[in-house]
Amino acid sequence: MTNTKRHPAVIDLLGGTPHGAGAGTATTGTAPTPPPAPKRPRKKDSRSPRRRYVAALIVVIALLGWFVLRLLSGNDERVQERIADETDTSETATTLDVTPPALANAPTTETDPTACRTDPGDHTSGPGVIAAFEHAYYVTRSGTAVRALATPDTSLPSVDKIQAGIDTVPTGTTHCVRITPIAAGIYSVALTEMRPGQPPAQFPQTITAKEVDGRWFVDVIN
Repeated sequence: MTNTKRHPAVIDLLGGTPHGAGAGTATTGTAPTPPPAPKRPRKKDSRSPRRRYVAALIVVIALLGWFVLRLLSGNDERVQERIADETDTSETATTLDVTPPALANAPTTETDPTACRTDPGDHTSGPGVIAAFEHAYYVTRSGTAVRALATPDTSLPSVDKIQAGIDTVPTGTTHCVRITPIAAGIYSVALTEMRPGQPPAQFPQTITAKEVDGRWFVDVIN
């Protein structure tokens, strides 16, 4: 039989492992490399969609809660505004209804804006004391009488200064005064002064009258 043993150098060149002298028949070639193990498919995380669903649900619930709170707060604000409006209306109505009895029962000539008064007036109402004030100035021509028709703490001048002003008005000067209520105790006054031989002169004024111990006095003249 033919000897099939290879030389150790040949085996080395082929990449094998040399055998000993009594090893028998030599094997040729190298052992096959086993194929790599197949990769196990990665499991999909089944919890990811569930987490996204839960997160979306939380956002929706939060938005719904915010919307409901806005509705409730809007209703509360509207209710508070309505209550405030009703309160303001009731307070305004109450203020307007509080009218001094003397003014409510005054003659129509005192509240008629077309009436021009020259009478002596009185202390029973605001228009009455304003008429008395102008009468004391132009008819009585007394600084003392004029100052007596004003409140004690008024900003009007002293008796002497009032009398000095009266003395500059020519004797025979007449007057006429229209009194129109603006608010409680406040009146728009149109004073017409008619000096002898001169055209009438008109002086618009705003006069505030005050009731003290049941009697009315002139307080401020603007």
